Amino acid sequence: MQDDRALWQRMLAGDDQALAALFRLHYPRLYDYGLKLTQQAELVKDGMQEVFAYLWEKRATLAAVDSVRAYLLVALRRHLLKSLAQQQRRQESDQQHLLEEMAESFSPEEFLIMQEKEEAEKQALNQALQTIPPRLREALYLKTNAGLAYREIAGIMNISPQVARNYVSEAFHRLRALLLPRP
Repeated sequence: MQDDRALWQRMLAGDDQALAALFRLHYPRLYDYGLKLTQQAELVKDGMQEVFAYLWEKRATLAAVDSVRAYLLVALRRHLLKSLAQQQRRQESDQQHLLEEMAESFSPEEFLIMQEKEEAEKQALNQALQTIPPRLREALYLKTNAGLAYREIAGIMNISPQVARNYVSEAFHRLRALLLPRP
């Protein structure tokens, strides 16, 4: 859009009104796209604010872009995926804290055995994950770690929701075959 690029150039030149106009112009599309990536509306709103704050802060080093809309969508996607990964790490840290509290109720030997078993299971899972194709691994990550719906996974990976469902199912099938003992 020609108006986009003119606003972008004005924003790069330091016009805060142009930044505000870009925000108002792209807010509905960015918000809808963000909700496709995560159902957390507050995370999407915060992400949009942070993307535009970043643009303003880095305007001196930013270049002209062919499509402002595409640039903003990609920036929001990257920011949200990074935020979701940080959330996941915080949850894992909370789980670790809970495990440490539980450890106090076990004898040191019991806790050590439990920890070693958990570590061995994690290593086996990571090794198994490395054997499945990257696209299956990505779909599985988006489903299990990011908690996205198949429709959202499809949007991110540029595939249909049915293919996303098939990828996740195939990934689970392959992991089961690798990790579960055969009778």
